Amino acid sequence: MQQPAPLHLDPTAQEEVNALAAKIAVLQERKQELTNEAFQVQYSILALQSRIAQINNETLPISRLPSDVLAIIFEESRCLLNQWPGPRRPLPTEVQLSHVCSRWRQVALSTPSLWTTIRVPILHKEIAVKTYFQRCKQCPLDIHIGPVLSAEKEKRIMDLISTLLIPRILQFRELILDTEDRQELFSVLGLLVDIAAPHLRRLKISSHDIVRGQGAYPRFELFRHGAPLLADARLSAIPITFPNSPITTLHFDPLPGPGAPLSRSDLLSMITPFASTLTTLHLKGFVSGFHEEPGSVPVVLPALRELLVHGNALIHGFNVFRNISTPGIRSFTLFAVKRHALSSIHKFMTRICPEQFQGLHALHYIEGDMDDDLEIYLPHATSELTHLSVTIGHHSQLLRLLLNSDKQASLHGTAPLWPNLRTLSLHLARPWMQDRDDADADEGGEIPPMMAMLLDVVQQRKSVGRPLDMVQLEGSNALAFQEHFGSALAKSHLHVDMRVIVPQHSTDARPCDLDWAYTGNFYGSQYRSHVYRKLQAQDWGLGGPGPRGPPTIIHATP
Repeated sequence: MQQPAPLHLDPTAQEEVNALAAKIAVLQERKQELTNEAFQVQYSILALQSRIAQINNETLPISRLPSDVLAIIFEESRCLLNQWPGPRRPLPTEVQLSHVCSRWRQVALSTPSLWTTIRVPILHKEIAVKTYFQRCKQCPLDIHIGPVLSAEKEKRIMDLISTLLIPRILQFRELILDTEDRQELFSVLGLLVDIAAPHLRRLKISSHDIVRGQGAYPRFELFRHGAPLLADARLSAIPITFPNSPITTLHFDPLPGPGAPLSRSDLLSMITPFASTLTTLHLKGFVSGFHEEPGSVPVVLPALRELLVHGNALIHGFNVFRNISTPGIRSFTLFAVKRHALSSIHKFMTRICPEQFQGLHALHYIEGDMDDDLEIYLPHATSELTHLSVTIGHHSQLLRLLLNSDKQASLHGTAPLWPNLRTLSLHLARPWMQDRDDADADEGGEIPPMMAMLLDVVQQRKSVGRPLDMVQLEGSNALAFQEHFGSALAKSHLHVDMRVIVPQHSTDARPCDLDWAYTGNFYGSQYRSHVYRKLQAQDWGLGGPGPRGPPTIIHATP
C-alpha cells in the first residue's frame, strides 16, 4: 500500500507543527515518568500489604507452631486423596503447601521426606523429577510409573525411567508399575532383572492392556541381585519370581482386560519360595487348572494367617485347598464365590480337613452365593470363631443357622455353637429399600423379616450368655441401614454397639487408613479419566489418534 504524499506546508505552518510535536514529545516523556512512578507506588503498596499480611499471619496460632510440628502436619496432609474435577492436573500437595507463604515454603523445602513420592507421568515430568531428587536427598523413595496413554510420549517416558529413576533404585522403598500394554510392561520389567533393590519393601505390578493382552505372559525373575526387604507384592496374572525375598503379603489381582488366567503351575511356583514367610494371601485373579498334577501335594503355608479367595480364582476349576494347605489360618474371606465352588470349600472345611480351621477367628462372606446344604458341621469345624461377616440378601441361611443353634442351646441349657462369637459384620451390597417384598410391612410399623431375624440373633446371643460386642455395618448403604436397625433395636428394647464403615468412592479418601496399593489405583484411575476428559474436549476423534483404551474407574475392594 502506497503512503500518501507528504503535504507541502508554508514556513509558518511548518514551524507551528514542529512546536506542537515538541510539546507532544515532552508530554509523552512526562507520561512515561508518571507511569513508572505509579508502578513504583503500586509496588510499594503491595510490599506494605504483604508486610501487614505477614504481621497478621504471625499472630495466628498455626504460625506459632514449631517447624517440626508443621512438617508433621504437612506429611499428614499428603495422605488425602482428592478428586480431579477440572481439566488440569492438580499440583502435588507438597508443592501447594510450599506456595502458601515464605515460612511454609522454608519448612517444606527443609523437610526431605516431603519430596519422596514421584508419580511419572501422572503428576511429575522430567524437571519435577530432578527437583524432587535434589530435595529428598537420600530419603527412601516411593515411585509410581505409568500409565503412558499416548504412543508419542512412550519413548520419552521410557528414557526418563531408564536414565533418572532406575539409577536411584537403591533408594526405592515402594514401586508401582501401572502400564497400559504388555510391551510397555515388558520394557520396564526388563530394567528390573539384573539389579538389586536393597530397600524395596512394597511392589505392585499391573497391566491394563485390553486390546493386545491376549495370551499368557512370559515368566520374569526380578531383582536377581537381591531384594532382601521386599515383604508386600501385588501382582496380576503375570508369572514373576523374586529370589531370596521374605515376602509376607502376596496378592494376585485380576487384569482389567480379558487376558489369560494365571496357570496353576505358575501360581504354585510363585508361592512356594515364600511358603515359610507368607502370612497374607489374596487370590482375586483368574487361575486355570482343574486338577493337581499326578503325585503333587499341596504347598504348605505354615505362617499363613489371612486368606482371601475371590470367585474369579475358582471359575476355571482351580481348587484352593487341593493346592495349598493352611494349618495356621486365622482369617478366611470368600468374595463373590458361586454356590458350587462354595459347597466344595465347605465340604473341605467340615469333612475332609476340619482340623485346619479349629483356630479360625474370622470368617467373611462377601456377596456371592450360599450353598443349600449348609449344616451345623461348619460351626463345629470353626468353633473358635470370634468374627462373622455376611452380606444382607445373600447369606440368610447362615444367619438362620446361627439363630437356630442359639435357640437350641438356650432350650437345652447347653453351650452354643460359636461360643466366642463377638462381632457380626453385615455387608450391604445394595440399597436397603431396594427390591423388598416387605416394604408395606415396614411402612405399617412392623419390623421387616430380615431385620427381625437380626434382632433375634442379638436377643438369642444375649440369652445364651454370649452377647455380641459389636455389629459392624459395611458398604455404601450402611448409613441408611444403621438408621433402620437402630430404630428396630430401640423398639425391641435391645442394645448393641454399632460401627459403620463406608467405602470412599466419590469423596475424598485417606489411604493411610486404607491399603497402600489403593493409592496407586486411585491416582492411575484419576489420571486416565483426566486424559480422556481432555481428549474429549479437544474432539480427538476427528483429530489425531486417541488413547489406547477406556479409563478404568477404581473403587475400594476388600
